[in-house]
Amino acid sequence: MLEQGLKQLENELSISLNMTLTIASRFQEHMEQSLSGRVSSLKMFPSYLQAPNGYEAGTFLALDFGGSNARAAVVELRGAGNFLELHKLSRPLSDPESGRDYRAASVTAEELFDFLAGIIQEVLSNSSAHPTLKSSTSGPLPLGFAFSFPYRQQTIGEGFLLYWNKEVETSGVVGKDVGHLLSAALERRGLGSVVSLTAIINDTVTTFLTAAYQDPSLDIASIIGTGHNTCYLEQKAPGFEAPVIINTESGNFSDAPDTPYDQRLDLESDNPGEQRFEKKLSGKYLGELFRRIVLDFSQRGLFSGLNNPPAPARWNQPYSISGKDLALILLEEDSHSRLVPRDECFALKRIAHLLTKRSAQLVAASFIGVVRHLDPHLDHRHTVAIDGSLYKGMPGYAQELTVALSEALESKAGLVTVKMSAGGSLTGAAIAAALAKLDK
Repeated sequence: MLEQGLKQLENELSISLNMTLTIASRFQEHMEQSLSGRVSSLKMFPSYLQAPNGYEAGTFLALDFGGSNARAAVVELRGAGNFLELHKLSRPLSDPESGRDYRAASVTAEELFDFLAGIIQEVLSNSSAHPTLKSSTSGPLPLGFAFSFPYRQQTIGEGFLLYWNKEVETSGVVGKDVGHLLSAALERRGLGSVVSLTAIINDTVTTFLTAAYQDPSLDIASIIGTGHNTCYLEQKAPGFEAPVIINTESGNFSDAPDTPYDQRLDLESDNPGEQRFEKKLSGKYLGELFRRIVLDFSQRGLFSGLNNPPAPARWNQPYSISGKDLALILLEEDSHSRLVPRDECFALKRIAHLLTKRSAQLVAASFIGVVRHLDPHLDHRHTVAIDGSLYKGMPGYAQELTVALSEALESKAGLVTVKMSAGGSLTGAAIAAALAKLDK
């Protein structure tokens, strides 16, 4: 019975070579529909930034706000792809001791952005004796702001928040320009003449900028972690004379095959109908899909382990199984004692493998869609930089992604190079500030 259930699940989750190519083609179509102004599930937001050449230099401030922590630093760009992050500071948005949580709906926009401006002020005070910083103070210090939430942008220095995610619910920010809110907070702290907000970018674009600063051949970057998104360098973006980095918001892609598990997860999520691609493949949702599948198997009598206390309490709690749990199962590290009996560990491992393999195949298909848009006949080399906890930490994930790309691209596979990003959202924010300053 269990083996039959696993075979059925494998059929539901498997992505054939033909399906990979079909998804890639659909992804390309959605890209091109959005670029031409037609309705599409891909947003294709311009970043208003070109790719760096690796020789941008100077001292910049960087702020990164995208989840449970806010970080800031002084970043020295030294040219030739070299950089140094100095006086880095990280502060959690919630403080259990005081009970303060800047993500809560009871917190105002002014309170949140005053908190962020305070981190910048602290970094500045820590670095006040730094000689490079002193020599750069003839004018306001350019600030790059990595803001990793969905926003609409019409210039490099503004970003109107479309909606919060990642458990952030701070009031009075949705629909507002976060650039204006941060600049106003800096003014309230007396930093208006010291710091100039120069660029707002998201974390996928910062991944691109940091990697491209060191490797000019880069043309695609992706985050495969708790969430998922991809950006790339568009050669002919409408309204732009020069190539511009485009944020596809690929997590919202809507034209990949669904299983009943995917459909139920989406319907019962806090944003039904949105981020449907991300819900099939990102770290936030893989554990939840796994929980739902195992619970379904148990309810059908295929698993016995969930009938033993205290297991039911955990398995009945949404999002109680994390991506880290799946990694442990794939590594066979103590999964039996924490989840189900030892004799069912093999089945759990197989389910986890099927989910992570599908995730890698879906991402590979989206990359092929981007590459085919850029280079229909695959005549040129392309480099993809990837950051994110799922890609870096899930056993076998990177290999599954490479295999999926190789099988689909066949003899052209050698023209697409995938590599782990050097990371550094703060450095990417600083590079954005440098590029924006050059454009002025």
